[in-house]
Amino acid sequence: MKVLVRILLFLAIILTVIFYSDQSVQETDLLEAPSSPGQALPQENILLPTGKDSIPRPEMGLSTLVGEKTTSLLEKFGEPNRIEPSAFGYEWWVYNKSHESYMLIGVMNNRINQVYIAGEILDASPYQVGQSIEDLYRFTIIESEISVQIRDNVYTFTINESDMQNRILVEFDGLYAQIYVDEEDREVEAVRFTNPRTLVLHQPYEMTYKGNYLAPDVPSTTLQKEINEANSRQIFELTNVFRLRHVVPEVVEEQALGIVASKHSEDMAMQNYFSHESPDFGDLQNRLEEAQIVYDSAGENIASNYYDSAEVLNGWLNSPDHRKVLLKDDFTHLGVGTFGKYYTQNFVQRSPEIQVDQ
Repeated sequence: MKVLVRILLFLAIILTVIFYSDQSVQETDLLEAPSSPGQALPQENILLPTGKDSIPRPEMGLSTLVGEKTTSLLEKFGEPNRIEPSAFGYEWWVYNKSHESYMLIGVMNNRINQVYIAGEILDASPYQVGQSIEDLYRFTIIESEISVQIRDNVYTFTINESDMQNRILVEFDGLYAQIYVDEEDREVEAVRFTNPRTLVLHQPYEMTYKGNYLAPDVPSTTLQKEINEANSRQIFELTNVFRLRHVVPEVVEEQALGIVASKHSEDMAMQNYFSHESPDFGDLQNRLEEAQIVYDSAGENIASNYYDSAEVLNGWLNSPDHRKVLLKDDFTHLGVGTFGKYYTQNFVQRSPEIQVDQ
């Protein structure tokens, strides 16, 4: 009798291990932005920045475009592959001819307000995508607190310990660089150069301010829909940029998966919850079955409160749980859905013999 009990106990343990090690649907932890726009605190005793120790702006590379008219960009790179709106009043000019030269250019009133560089062959001087973090620290002055002055207003950003590891902020003379770092590979993953006003509008770090609070206008419902679609497209493209850089096969965009992802982001926003499990539509497995999506395995990443697609990807890449899904080489198809500041990625692995109508 004791032998039989031991055998049954052993079988139960084996089945439990198999169940948890071979789950066909992966759901990650919840990921919220480390700082959220709108939570800045007014503070009267902020000192004006002196500017005496500011670093001169780079004299070469894509950062020199910030502040220039779009004619400079057109002369160098030609027309963008597409132009789409943002939540901050400027447009994104998307250059996606190749993953190695992928970049997003922020344009407002025909002037460039920022450059986001994800392509490794682009000139991000004085930095470079793929540069080691050790090399970066050797030649970069990194401060834990940086103040930005716009007219009589002062905005002070606090860069916390986590930011120091994967979202470094560097101040130049009238220009700011956000350096996105892959903590696991210890390499620069992307670089964003931005002017002072855009940095304050984005509010990417904890912020206090003296004077007027600077906030973007609330977009109309029609414009917000276009912004959601733009963020989803950018997240899909950047996902493949990062997968290829990590020697992982590209995923194919799938409309049906995108609809499932979009519905989940919208559901979280409208019902004010943040979870893989919807009160009305269940978990990822339930939602995929309801949409009659065939798959061998599936995975879902969600995020909230990030201000744009580049920030979301950096968050997922540096969260071990989300990174496994983002860079899993078995996945073949992806759908992305954005609704306001809720983001959903639905990945599936599907055997080549399974045909799915788009």
